[in-house]
Parts: sequence; C-alpha cells; structure tokens
Amino acid sequence: MIKTILVDDEKHALETLKMLLELHFPNKFDFIALCNSVDQAVSAIQQNDPDLVFLDIQMPQKSGFTLLEIFPHRDFEVVFTTAHKDHAIPAFKHAAFDYLLKPIDSVELQKTIVRFEEKRKPNAIEETLVSIKNQINSHNIIDLNTQDTIEYVNLNDILYLKADGNYTEFHLEGGRKLLISKPIGHFTKRFEESNLFVRLHHSFLANSTKFLCYDKKEGFMILRNGDKISVSVRKSSTLTNGFY
Repeated sequence: MIKTILVDDEKHALETLKMLLELHFPNKFDFIALCNSVDQAVSAIQQNDPDLVFLDIQMPQKSGFTLLEIFPHRDFEVVFTTAHKDHAIPAFKHAAFDYLLKPIDSVELQKTIVRFEEKRKPNAIEETLVSIKNQINSHNIIDLNTQDTIEYVNLNDILYLKADGNYTEFHLEGGRKLLISKPIGHFTKRFEESNLFVRLHHSFLANSTKFLCYDKKEGFMILRNGDKISVSVRKSSTLTNGFY
C-alpha cells in the first residue's frame, strides 16, 4: 500500500480527496495522517516515512512551500493541491511530483496516481539494492542514504548519533561523519534493539561499547576517542545507580 499523508487546512477538502482516492483506488492507500497545518504535517512525516504527500499550498500561518523547505532532501513525493493556477511554476521549482487544481478532477487525479505507481516500479538496480539491504540487516550493518551515496556501515563502527533538526549526524570510528536527512527518532528503535546503543539525551544516541567513563560532576559521558556527550538528568540518575 502507498503510505500517504493529506495536508489541507479545510476539512472538507481533506475528506473529498480521501474519498476520491478510495473510490478510484480501493485498498491502495494507507492514510497514515490527515493534517490541517504544516506543523502537523512535519511531525507526521518525521514519524511515519510516507511515500506520498498531497499538500495544499495556501494555508494559515505557513504555506505548503514552507514544508518542502524543511525537507530539502526527501524520500517521499509531493502532489500540490491548490485553487490557484499561478502557483504551478513555484511548485515545480520545489520538485513537486505533480500539481492538481481544486476542485480536483477525478480523471487528472487518476493520471497522477498511475504515473506515481509507474515511477515506483523497481528497476534492476533498485532490486539489487533491496536485495543487499535484506541481506545486510542480519549482519549488524545499516545502509545510510547520504546526498550522493548509500553508505554501508557496521554498527560497531558507529560512536554516536547526534540530532540536527530534521537531520542526524553519524559520528564514526576514524573521525568520519555522515549527515543523513532523517531525524534521530527514525533510528532510535532500530539502534536500541541492537542492544549496543543508549539514548543518553534527546539529542544523542551512543554506542555503549565506546564508553570510557561517566563524569558525574559535569554530566558528560566520555567516549574512548575523547568525545564528550551530554547526559540528561533522567539518564544521569540511571548511570549513577548502575548502568543496568
């Protein structure tokens, strides 16, 4: 199914678009969020990794263009929905997949979805990458999408993750750094399940095998490479009373 988020400040517009998609493509869409503001949509995108976002342009406080500026490098496609024709050029400059005028024409909507599904069909290279991903997941290796490459990183080579807004900075052995266009929350569950990583602070997820000592007075975890990581008050009491 296509993981989809609908964003529009008008409740009627949200319900109508959802109805049209369900009518013409039954059991095709997983509507993971219906949002009436940019702020709601940002949170929903960060938490759910959508495939497709239908995005109104003119909304109170923040426009749809603002949302795309928050996610300059994104893994989802955007279809703008608007009542104004003069937004077409700015929409495509923001790398929109498509642009639909309100009231939305069902035929145009169907054409958009058909094109979207055609684009999603894996080619030989993508199928190979998926196969690699499935194999490495069982070998303590993670694939990280940077702007230019896919990096295959052994979890044991990761010192810590640092939150940077909607990005995450990976600090690796040897002083290497990777900037990934996903928030740190995206990685939390996967990394904590490995039993290697500990959330020391809302901005830091650290590899416990790299710990050297905990500075109780200053509230820092010192790693073997000399880096210092802030420890939250809640986690500090846990460390002080014994790690486990």
